[in-house]
Amino acid sequence: MFRSFSRLCLTAIWGLGLTSASIASEKQGFTAERSDVIPPLEIFKTMADDLQPQGWITFQTLDGKQIVNFAPIMSLRCRLKEIKYSIDSKDLNESFPIPDCDPEYPFRVEAQSIHQPYIMEFPGGTVQALAVQLTWDDGSKSKIAYYEPCRAVGAAPCAYPLGSNE
Repeated sequence: MFRSFSRLCLTAIWGLGLTSASIASEKQGFTAERSDVIPPLEIFKTMADDLQPQGWITFQTLDGKQIVNFAPIMSLRCRLKEIKYSIDSKDLNESFPIPDCDPEYPFRVEAQSIHQPYIMEFPGGTVQALAVQLTWDDGSKSKIAYYEPCRAVGAAPCAYPLGSNE
């Protein structure tokens, strides 16, 4: 029991030391970007693999418009170099812009609205399928994922996976 209490105290003291050191460096005008704030790339790749079957993107129909939403993969943007996609083909001939990373909150995605930078709008029923491939900041690429809009779901955001390949 004493050993656990000692570890707890040492951990607390270590944490306070880090906090006071960071406050001191901020007060002294030290503003260098910390490379250790953004988690390792492997965490982002694992998250992408886990998210891929549910959809890196979603389709939604609102007011007669078809919305393609890249929000599901925007939580990975701090380690993304490029998002390639194609509509109704496998060409991957388009590149989707990646919003800036906030290193303090690397996984945060802003509240969704039509004005967010990760939404594309088309006339209703235009997009029948979408291919997506992620390029990571180390230059490696994900599998190509293929999606189509879900049928008969109303205005609910949804994507039906058609599979993936290298």
